[in-house]
Amino acid sequence: MKLTLKFILISAAVLVTNFNMHEAKAQAVKCFDVSSRTGWQYFDLGGPYTRIASVGGGWSVDARSYARVGPQGHNEPGLEPYNQYKYDQAYPFGALFVDIPTDGTGYVWVRGVQQLPKPITRTAIRINDADNALGDNSGVLRVCFSR
Repeated sequence: MKLTLKFILISAAVLVTNFNMHEAKAQAVKCFDVSSRTGWQYFDLGGPYTRIASVGGGWSVDARSYARVGPQGHNEPGLEPYNQYKYDQAYPFGALFVDIPTDGTGYVWVRGVQQLPKPITRTAIRINDADNALGDNSGVLRVCFSR
């Protein structure tokens, strides 16, 4: 009888350990959908993350005139006269910005998979388009963070 109880306890411990390992792996990547029609969008990562693991999807700063692009933003000619409608004029329209709240310098332009300047536990993400110009945008980028 004692041997059976030991076996049950050991089996339960192994099962709990395996479950916790699977749960940890599932949390190793955390993804968020970021709309092109909203300014800064705030996300709690639930723990420290150090990398952008992937960016998928597409968005446009003018859905009627320009095709959707990824995080690098638009490089089509013809947008220059509208530069005053960028959130940050130093970067292309449609660029993906990720706030790094722990570094004191603000946000970084994320072009795809990359290391973040510092680990973050929360962030804000947006498209490079002025708040008053978001109405003609379309699309979503899915931004995934990893440890």
